[in-house]
Amino acid sequence: MNCKKNEMDLLNKFREDSKVFGTNPRQSRQLNLEVLGLILAVLMNSLNPIQAAEKRPNILFIMADDHTSQTWGCYGSRLAKFADTPNIDRLASEGALLKHCFCVNSICVPSRASILTGQYSHLNGVRTLNDALDPKLDNVAKRMQAAGYQTSLIGKWHLKKAPSGFDYWNIIKGQGRYQQPILFEMNLDKPEVQKGKYCTDVFTDKALNWLGTRQTNKPFFLMLHFKATHEPWQFHPRHAKLYQNIDLPEPETLFSSTGPTNSRVPGWPLEILTERMLGRNDHGDGKLILKTDDPQSIRKATYQKFVKAFLRCGKAIDENIGRVLEYLDENNLANDTVVIYTSDQGYFLGEHNYFDKRFMLEESLRMPFVIRYPREIKAGTVLEDIILNVDFAPTFLDYAGMKTPSSMQGKSARKNLLGNTAPDWRKSMYYRYFENSLARPSHYGIRTHHHKLIYYDGIDSPSEAEKWEFYDLSKDPMETRNMYDKEDNQAIIRGLKLQLHRLQIQLKDSA
Repeated sequence: MNCKKNEMDLLNKFREDSKVFGTNPRQSRQLNLEVLGLILAVLMNSLNPIQAAEKRPNILFIMADDHTSQTWGCYGSRLAKFADTPNIDRLASEGALLKHCFCVNSICVPSRASILTGQYSHLNGVRTLNDALDPKLDNVAKRMQAAGYQTSLIGKWHLKKAPSGFDYWNIIKGQGRYQQPILFEMNLDKPEVQKGKYCTDVFTDKALNWLGTRQTNKPFFLMLHFKATHEPWQFHPRHAKLYQNIDLPEPETLFSSTGPTNSRVPGWPLEILTERMLGRNDHGDGKLILKTDDPQSIRKATYQKFVKAFLRCGKAIDENIGRVLEYLDENNLANDTVVIYTSDQGYFLGEHNYFDKRFMLEESLRMPFVIRYPREIKAGTVLEDIILNVDFAPTFLDYAGMKTPSSMQGKSARKNLLGNTAPDWRKSMYYRYFENSLARPSHYGIRTHHHKLIYYDGIDSPSEAEKWEFYDLSKDPMETRNMYDKEDNQAIIRGLKLQLHRLQIQLKDSA
């Protein structure tokens, strides 16, 4: 144990005192209590050398559902000038933006479990939407509690069983609903309807109320989870006029065949969304109204209705992030609070004629992520390192002065954010999607900074070659050409297969 010199001196003094008082039972008991208290203090201070003699920051983790990077202004996509996300962009300009943050299983429930446990899906047991997180498992909230933090969870939980590790929680069950959401405060059997309220607003109300009533002598760890921007994109009426009478720019791959070239993966094309919007009035501002039977025009109309509703839901998120930042400013908490905003995964907005997520393609794989901590992170930082959602918990613990437990597979990205990336930091990442269907088969793969290799183990084909996709991201960032069968790529592909196998062994996944 690397204790400070004065702490060792104190311990030595107590040892000497124990020789004097050892024959007095009362004094011995008092001495033992004092020694125990000192030892605990020494342990806390020695957990993380970076935190020694520093005030531990508050940690505010804000996460949305499906709020993909294409709709954040700071990511500079085709929709950036329409996104209108000044508060999210503020976090990026005053802190750091992560360009290569990825989830290890792009679906809501597994991603959230990985964030809490720091483990891949095959270890924490949450592989699909139908799985639940075992409350008995170790998680970052429990660790933060042990470090003396007040812990709170508000909003979307989605992991089915009652949350564990939180001093306070107030959540919706499952997907919940946008209008008049039903919340469950510390008891999954006692619903409370939030009459006349919109989910994004009410979650923020609850979070600000908790911040106002917490114990101010302790640091806090608050997870604020929004339901938006999950389908069916029911936006607040105050945003109904946004994007009227304009056409949003379309992705270059909107009118290509579904999925990448040469792919046997149909996925979920926009035509599925068209049918939903024609048959139901719960998507945005009512049913889709078509004025033509031309397939290309129908796809265009579906795209415009879909993405406008998506952006409107995102606008409410940005407004409420602004409310939280204003609270921190007004209460002199901004400098002492790590603020993070992210999404549980990415989302297709018409790219490859897809919507939804699940796939290892970039729009689905990438988690947008901004973080601000004025005392430590230089404003305007852009991080190129590969960061994963299993790294979130270790990073939180690092800020709290705690080491990463051996059960967690991720690593703290704190030093990366300071510009001190370790030489052995990962150069590639492992992904695995477990659910399996004809449209969205199970698959796993590896992504480096320049290449991606995907294997669809869920495809039923006698030809192994038909199960693979390979993309040169440097030449084809939109992943429009599956180059697996090209002779010039075979050496790279063999190397990627070897790396993939090594990652599976390292991460204890027997794919």
